[in-house]
Amino acid sequence: MDKERIAEQFAQALQKAQTQMVEDILDLQRTLTRSEFISLISTLDVDEYIFNKIGLQKDLDKYISSYQAVLSGMEFTGAVTEETLLALVRLDEATFRKQISSMGEQVIDEAVKGIIGGKTEREIAQSMLGNVLRPDQAETLANTALNTFERNVTAEMAVNDPPNATYVYQGPIDQKTRDICLKMMSSGSLTKDQIDSQYPGAFVDGGGFNCRHRWAKETSVSRKLTDPKEAKDFIENKGGFKRTPLTPQQQLEQRG
Repeated sequence: MDKERIAEQFAQALQKAQTQMVEDILDLQRTLTRSEFISLISTLDVDEYIFNKIGLQKDLDKYISSYQAVLSGMEFTGAVTEETLLALVRLDEATFRKQISSMGEQVIDEAVKGIIGGKTEREIAQSMLGNVLRPDQAETLANTALNTFERNVTAEMAVNDPPNATYVYQGPIDQKTRDICLKMMSSGSLTKDQIDSQYPGAFVDGGGFNCRHRWAKETSVSRKLTDPKEAKDFIENKGGFKRTPLTPQQQLEQRG
């Protein structure tokens, strides 16, 4: 399954919805008096407007349905209850709704402040557009959610694995691959305790935001999807690491 393509399609739908919202608000501002506009816009039901009137709900539903495709593409090496899977999906859907609603509220706030502040239509439009999610931001959020969901399912499957079970880090090796992901991929098979010791937090976080990789239980299938030698060669060809690669958790601990 092409998770990046799914994320791109959702980002395009969100961009279209955001643009429509800004245009509709500017149209209202042109046709109403100052007090009428402020009164109407301040009582707008943002969720109803964005998800139903503009129609973003169907695009969000389509994106959330892709989680089933993520599951279909995974090798199930342990038990995961349907209740847990549904809970993980619901949490992600709620997060997206909250982020989109927050964007809408900020756009409206900028419109009202612009009118009260006597800004020109151009200035108001710029202020509103400054609070929408850029296509690359929306795509990153959507892609990160899909990959994190996959890692969460993997972590749930690993709960009942024996201590000597081993895992391999799988995913693409290319110019976009982070150093920490190259390092984890070059490590070969490790137990969960070894992963947690050497790469704390990475079993669920992977290499960080927008990471395309995950630790998977070592099987005849997963071994075909990772190549420690290829990762080592890639590291060598790029001249090694300029600094020691760290997991997101290690980076936070270092800053703290």
